[in-house]
Amino acid sequence: MYVGIPLHAMTDSLYGREGKELTLAAAGDAILTRKQSVYDDEQFVQLVDTIRDADASFVNLEVLLHDYDGYPAANSGGTYMRAPPWVADELRWSGFDIFAAATNHTGDFSHGGMEATMRALDTRDIPYAGLGENLADARRPAYVDTPGGRVGVVAACSTITPGSEAGVQRPDIQGRPGLSPLHLETHYSVPETVQDQLESMSESLGLEDIKDRHRRLGFPVPGENRSEFSLLNIGGNQHLHFEKADEFGVTQRVNNADRTAILDQIRQARSQSDWVFASLHIHEGVGGAINDKTVPGFLEQFARECIDSGADAFLGHGPHVLRGIEIHDGAPIFYSLGNFMMQNETVTKLPAEIYDKYDLLQWDSLPADLFDARVSNDENQRIGFLADAAFWETILPVCHFQESQLEQVTLYPVDLGYEQPRPRRGRPVLATETKASRILETVVSLSEPYGTEITIDGEIGRIEV
Repeated sequence: MYVGIPLHAMTDSLYGREGKELTLAAAGDAILTRKQSVYDDEQFVQLVDTIRDADASFVNLEVLLHDYDGYPAANSGGTYMRAPPWVADELRWSGFDIFAAATNHTGDFSHGGMEATMRALDTRDIPYAGLGENLADARRPAYVDTPGGRVGVVAACSTITPGSEAGVQRPDIQGRPGLSPLHLETHYSVPETVQDQLESMSESLGLEDIKDRHRRLGFPVPGENRSEFSLLNIGGNQHLHFEKADEFGVTQRVNNADRTAILDQIRQARSQSDWVFASLHIHEGVGGAINDKTVPGFLEQFARECIDSGADAFLGHGPHVLRGIEIHDGAPIFYSLGNFMMQNETVTKLPAEIYDKYDLLQWDSLPADLFDARVSNDENQRIGFLADAAFWETILPVCHFQESQLEQVTLYPVDLGYEQPRPRRGRPVLATETKASRILETVVSLSEPYGTEITIDGEIGRIEV
């Protein structure tokens, strides 16, 4: 009955949205470890005023908020991303009033770090989505009441550090704190002759005999019921799935149970709020790449499904760089909003594992030594992905909804100070002149494949719908 008609366009009369107006400011990843409220330079103040002037302002919280309450996890999302709890006050001072909190860093300090972060947000009455005491809590929408109506946010994460996803609550035992996951299944396409070689290799290594023994003992064999061949599926989470194809390729697909659960929460939020925004933290790109400008097919499909299920906008973040903008059935899809604050070089303490990773002495090395080993944007020696200026440039889009429909998106280019020394790098200010033009032209280029027309007017961009 409703095929092809987005739910957000159908329910205006049902839930009384006619005549509603809203402005939404949406920021990407907030990796904040230092005070912001002490600054009063013009380009910073204008940016903060833009955030505060919106009816609702969204940001992705990329740090855990605690005083080292939890134990460092064996696996982290990269940097062990911890910040003082007052960072939440700084973000609220900046004008943000609703957060996403599901990221690849959710589990950096085990469950104690998650619980401390939730306490820090709860005691400040800051609504957040994507993180909870159990899976039901993590899936649940967060709401904030604004002059433009009630806003709901549903948040999830596809780049999942092992052990960070929330657990299901049972009648006889508690669930597990964690994030709302959107699990991905990776499939490798290979020519038939290569798959025959993989199967032969698995037999020669004795792996097929181990699978046979697992079957006799009644143990599950991952991938047993798949049409493709599964390698290393003898236990654990390391199995690989291979499909016969004419060419080599890597594709990822969304776990259908997670997809259904998230879309159901968007529909739930649609019935409980005037506006709904879907948030996804995602590092994956095309062909198994990470942290680049490419947009994988599964993300395009999932974002459009979020809109069709009732979301008024899709807010992507995670890869640390900008990705294209699409307007789908009158609703904006931001495939990645990039970094909004990038202060991971001033995290004060880091566990031994990360020093080992960079071959540094655990006891004698300092955080500064680690950051020197990881990142350098010196023109004579560039080290690490953050040595690319693209990771230090972003946009702040402000979406203007009029009569319950998107009317315009204003794009404000933002500079994070790539050229600045470490103590000053990572703080956002409005970009100007040549840098503003370059950022906006990048967004125009990234959005062209989606047919999105962006007009550059001086130092801002506009999308008219």
